[in-house]
Amino acid sequence: MDKLLRRVWAEIDLDTLDSNIAEIKKAAGGKPIMAVVKADAYGHSADIIAKELWKQGIKSYAVSNVLEAIDLRKTVPDAQIVIFGYCDEEWQPEIAEGDFEQTAASLEHAKMLSDYASAHGTKIKVHIKVNTGMNRVGIDTPEELHEILSLGGLEAKGVYTHFAVADSSDPSDIAYTNEQQKKLNAVAAEAKEKGIPVYSRNSGGILYHPEFGGDMVRSGIITYGCMPNTALAVPLDIKPVMRLRAAVCQLKTVPAGTAVSYGRTYVTEKETVLAVIPAGYADGYSRGLSNKGAVYINGQRAPITGRVCMDQMMADVTGLDVRVGDIAELYSDTIDEIKADNVADMLGTIGYELLCLVSKRVPRVSVRNGKITEVINYI
Repeated sequence: MDKLLRRVWAEIDLDTLDSNIAEIKKAAGGKPIMAVVKADAYGHSADIIAKELWKQGIKSYAVSNVLEAIDLRKTVPDAQIVIFGYCDEEWQPEIAEGDFEQTAASLEHAKMLSDYASAHGTKIKVHIKVNTGMNRVGIDTPEELHEILSLGGLEAKGVYTHFAVADSSDPSDIAYTNEQQKKLNAVAAEAKEKGIPVYSRNSGGILYHPEFGGDMVRSGIITYGCMPNTALAVPLDIKPVMRLRAAVCQLKTVPAGTAVSYGRTYVTEKETVLAVIPAGYADGYSRGLSNKGAVYINGQRAPITGRVCMDQMMADVTGLDVRVGDIAELYSDTIDEIKADNVADMLGTIGYELLCLVSKRVPRVSVRNGKITEVINYI
């Protein structure tokens, strides 16, 4: 293995990614899929993910900001790239020149984009955001939509909203989501009449609200095999794409009464074999897992002992068959306890956050049929 991978690395399983997108295509019912690859594809590497999804026929991608769009254009030069986040005036040249499709976050924002485009003899492509219940950015009325559609410097490529609780089975949340869809339909009626795509289904909408249809769907976290709500049954056969791994760098046997790591929060009760694992919170493995989490080595559970350090952590491997150089699984695609969603539940957060926290000093390694196809080192 590459010497840069002997510390800690994130494997991105292309076979699993392909399988997930095939499942999502079924759920989309023939509608185009917009793959959400913001935040470096939720920590998976937008370069690796977008290249593979392009091969699977995905032509539309969403990012958060202009810099992400510029980077993504290098990977998929012919793709439709939609920017979800607000764009300041200073980024308008890059949007126009990069042929990106910017979210119009408000009527005022749309006018700003149109004024720039008209002054430079061009048009800026926009997707008009409708605020139906998230109460972030977006317009609120059909009149605002009409005015935006009338602006001479813009080319409307879509109208969309974002659901707040599409992944909930609570009756009041279902009612709220239904009201969001109704408001979108009302505000976007003119766009629909003009043949402009109108869409709403995010990951939760894809899974639990097929009745909303739409002209396309936005596949976010489910692309990567995590769930928007781990409490609900999953109607698709999707699996985690990322495995976070590290190689055991040292084994040491210590007597009873030995304090382990910072703060002496763990003291051995008997002779103990500790495995030192060269990964820590600077790599994105949460300090909150100190004395709580576990890794798996050769399929054997090894609890974290003591506090997770910035660059290292220790696990109890007493009685286990473990050698220096063996691979420790920190996040798994097959072992339930350490799937990212379940680790997140333990920490009181969501799988999205854990995946996004895997830091830039961790190489992303694409794998197909168990073999490495590419290594991306950020630093």
